[in-house]
Amino acid sequence: MASVPVCKSSLSRARTLCACLVAACVARPALAQSCAMYFSDFSQAAGPVDLVEGDLRVQWCLTTASVTTSSFCNSGGALKLDSATDDPLIWISVGNAGCSALEIAFKYSQFAASQTVVKYGTTTATTLNCSGLTPNSLGTLTTTGGVCQAATVTIPLGAAKGIYLRFDHGANANAIMLDDLEIRRVGCCTAGGHACCTTGGPGCADSTVAACVCAIDPFCCETQWDAQCIAGISQYGCGSCAGGGACLQSFTLDFGTTYSAGTICSRFPAYFESCEGSAPSLTTGLGCGSSTDMAMKFATGFPYSAAVTRCLDLSQFTAPTLLFTYSKATGTLGPKLDYSIDGISWTTGWTAPIAFAGGCAPVELDLSPLAGVTSVRFRFSSGSSVANSAAIDDISIGEAPSTSHACCATGGPSCDSPVIASCACGLDAYCCDVAWDELCVVIATMYCNAGCPDLPVCGSPTAGSCTVPHQTPACADAECCVGLCTVDAYCCDVAWDETCVAEAEIACFVPEDLNRDGRVSSIDLAIVLDQWGTAGGTADCDGNGIVGAGDLAAILSAWTG
Repeated sequence: MASVPVCKSSLSRARTLCACLVAACVARPALAQSCAMYFSDFSQAAGPVDLVEGDLRVQWCLTTASVTTSSFCNSGGALKLDSATDDPLIWISVGNAGCSALEIAFKYSQFAASQTVVKYGTTTATTLNCSGLTPNSLGTLTTTGGVCQAATVTIPLGAAKGIYLRFDHGANANAIMLDDLEIRRVGCCTAGGHACCTTGGPGCADSTVAACVCAIDPFCCETQWDAQCIAGISQYGCGSCAGGGACLQSFTLDFGTTYSAGTICSRFPAYFESCEGSAPSLTTGLGCGSSTDMAMKFATGFPYSAAVTRCLDLSQFTAPTLLFTYSKATGTLGPKLDYSIDGISWTTGWTAPIAFAGGCAPVELDLSPLAGVTSVRFRFSSGSSVANSAAIDDISIGEAPSTSHACCATGGPSCDSPVIASCACGLDAYCCDVAWDELCVVIATMYCNAGCPDLPVCGSPTAGSCTVPHQTPACADAECCVGLCTVDAYCCDVAWDETCVAEAEIACFVPEDLNRDGRVSSIDLAIVLDQWGTAGGTADCDGNGIVGAGDLAAILSAWTG
């Protein structure tokens, strides 16, 4: 069987179309328009999400394949096949859209040959059948040695409504990882059906603008309307992408809770006026995107995948601020944020650090230098031409929140008590550098005498007495509680029971526990004997000024063993 060849393309303005096809496929027609339908980078632990949108369907039968976080393609996740039963099947249907073909692009890596064969079969099915037939072979995935290999195939549909695509693992146990699966429809995207300030297929909705741009740059009407074509609108005097009407007075966007295909610009045109490079899309699997909370995911390639906001009027704000959250693969470049006042030149406002602790990190940017400006645009971009699993969520532009808040309340960096703030931030700089969150309140209570109530932590005044059993963790005496919980974590993790009370009476209030381990035992006896006859020694339990017989009697009287 033929192997799927390496896909290489030119970065020159000519941008020769890359067709990585095997004998079973046909080349995409030179002027055929394709449009995004589905993308998965397998970063969601439960597996790739299905797409159900109108007539469009992408649904999975994973069999025994599973998602792994280890991949030579370094995008944060991959679909792992490592046995002969790992033969995931995908049903891709375009219904009655009249598409001429489906374009499938993916990456794969394997250290040793798994003999995985890519198969497909056309179908007119209207519902998923996990036993769907795939009689046609596209070839064996042969590249080994842990190389991240890209492949693209175009499958003609004819009169069919869709295809079944199967990755058929060979009869061995060698692992292969599939990554960054992208599906595009061919021949069923309305030419020029997108706005002229949004990337898409050839041409754009305003025929006058399209004709003006394409007279200078024919690529824009022959192959693809990309970011260079958008820039050409103003550059060639064909119009403007400044956005009709007044600039936005505010900007708050969390990207919703429902996954759908398409670019960020096509899904949220009220917020973004243009996309650049391979446009960002929605994701549900990265650090800032759960199964019920969408986020903006960047694609790969150069120019960087980016989304440009509509203009914002910041003249109404005295201390404007930009809030958002982001996630990425640690050790990678990007994401980044630029801003523009004139819509042409851009200034970098923020770039994520290369090192990243994981999760979904908050960012608060001071926009005070832009206060009073009537038209500002922000460009969120991948900041990298290779995969970095970057995602952005919960964008908000408005007046800076006040940082003057009580130390027992969450809010901006620091709190209204300099003494408590200095203590807490000395233990966790995040509390003064980024935000005063729930953990900062806990730290302030346990170690800095903030006395915040209704917390099941040491030092909270409502945590209960250290000498009375209760079913909740910790107790109100912070010093006693912290000291005891270092030797008996149960007392602060589960409940402050009778054992905790007994240990507290010894560790916190009975002086015979010389080493403060919650017990009076041979160690304490050894300390008395070691200091015998010493004036003012730490083993002077009876307080008579010298370690002697009285202290020995006190130890033996309080003995717990």
